[in-house]
Amino acid sequence: MEETSGFCTRTGTYHSQWDTEHHSWSSSSVSLPNHLLSNLASPSKPAFVDAKSDATLTFQDLLFLSSAIARSLMASGVAKGDVVLLVSPNFLYFPAFVLGIMATGAVFSTCNFLNTRSELREQILDSNPVLIICTNDLRSKLDGLTSNPLLLVETLLVVVSGGINRIFDELPEVEISPSDTAALMYSSGTTGKSKAVVCSHGNMIAMSQMLRVAWSCCYGDGDNNNTTIVDLCVLPLFHMFGLSVFICGAVSSGSTVRVVVATGRYSTDGMLTAVEKHRVTRIMVVPPMIVKMVTSFYTFRKYQLGSLKEVVCSGAQLGTEHMGSFAKCFPNVRLSQLYGLTESVGPIVMCDGVKNGEINDSVGRLGPSVTARIIDVRSGKSVAPNCQGELCVKGPSITKGYLNNKEATSSSIDSQGWLHTGDLCYIDGKGLVYVVDRIKELIKYKAYQVPPAELEEVLSAHPEIIDTAVLPYPNDEVGEIPMACVVKRAGSGLTEDEIICFVQNKVTPYKKIRKVVFVDFIPRSTTGKILRRRLKEKNNIYPTHFQISSKL
Repeated sequence: MEETSGFCTRTGTYHSQWDTEHHSWSSSSVSLPNHLLSNLASPSKPAFVDAKSDATLTFQDLLFLSSAIARSLMASGVAKGDVVLLVSPNFLYFPAFVLGIMATGAVFSTCNFLNTRSELREQILDSNPVLIICTNDLRSKLDGLTSNPLLLVETLLVVVSGGINRIFDELPEVEISPSDTAALMYSSGTTGKSKAVVCSHGNMIAMSQMLRVAWSCCYGDGDNNNTTIVDLCVLPLFHMFGLSVFICGAVSSGSTVRVVVATGRYSTDGMLTAVEKHRVTRIMVVPPMIVKMVTSFYTFRKYQLGSLKEVVCSGAQLGTEHMGSFAKCFPNVRLSQLYGLTESVGPIVMCDGVKNGEINDSVGRLGPSVTARIIDVRSGKSVAPNCQGELCVKGPSITKGYLNNKEATSSSIDSQGWLHTGDLCYIDGKGLVYVVDRIKELIKYKAYQVPPAELEEVLSAHPEIIDTAVLPYPNDEVGEIPMACVVKRAGSGLTEDEIICFVQNKVTPYKKIRKVVFVDFIPRSTTGKILRRRLKEKNNIYPTHFQISSKL
């Protein structure tokens, strides 16, 4: 095996290079709540703090409240294997609801509270929850979508308020095994219909261990609690990124999380106010947040951000230009990237990025216990370092598959247990992973494959372009041509020809933009991924019959 890259030429497999020798790895826990809440190292330490009100939930409180919620749900008839859907924005007690539901042996599920009634109905029909828990503000949106009962968050908190007063000091005894389903988390559905990813207790325990080990290595704390880390949670906990890092990771590593209570859309001002007020050391963000921090830097200079040591970005690709701009604006802050999927139950590549002004656009190294292959898209064979192909991964956090969808499961997880990510990547000689683009989104121009993300990064450098997405446009002569969907700045007179000229000298000829469509906005997921399917549907940009372009 190559020492620096972790590549084994005999098997065509890349191995994790994390030093896990000096860290405890095995777990006797059978459930995620048991793993996180048994044998607390610092029971009186704050686990979660409301960033606005300063209301605090210590690790001991988290145990008591999770236990009280579990017992209350069991008393109301919730049983092992039942699905319980939580629909809510972030709030202080969200983690206790997650762990309380799981502690009953039931299956936790959640969704974006901003979803429409039709989107909520579709998920409810798919997962068939026996109980829906929501906030009072969301009750009208959910009323009538199911014959099963609605339970208000506010009502349950009143019922279990004694749990915070230390009535229950241990989790209820329920027979749970690591292979039992802990959660149903829905994929983003950027190119197709969203699917329910089945996450076992073993998957989520493994993710908590991976993050604890990785963060311990990064911050030099050995295998002890990260007592110096103050995290800020602005990510939605209904998304796998937020759920994995702030519940699996932060609770396992013993860091304190300041929770920005969400009532609507994200606010950069709110985030930076919390950083200043609480002396936050680390923020987990998605690319649009980085872009906002950079483009509005002069507005945000009023905040005292000296405590901030690291910003960790994931959820979608972050352009090199934005990384460079971030390094100039925040020279004393480390910018790291993570890579993960809903199907991997959180980050599986982590902890490399911009450090001391040096730009590295990799998403990091394979996480602890993760192995990978890079598979040539045409031949299906494993390739060596610095060669592009589909990233396939194995590890204890990888999902069992999709709910009631054997076809999707078999097409994503092969007979040898490799999860095919659908991402075109390469791993260099140092073991660093680079994401090129989604394979399904590659534009087939003649015999070439054009990555939209590369063109989107070039376009984003134009001062009159606010946002952009590149899509394939059908063409009888060449198959597909790159088409840019562009959001112009207000009052801009930017034309199609000017955009085409701007790009053509910055890329090889086959990658040139050959058509431009101006749109009002680019639809994106909560993590910043471009929702290409929705962009196509809403803007009616494809012809009824294929046409030959004049710009070939």
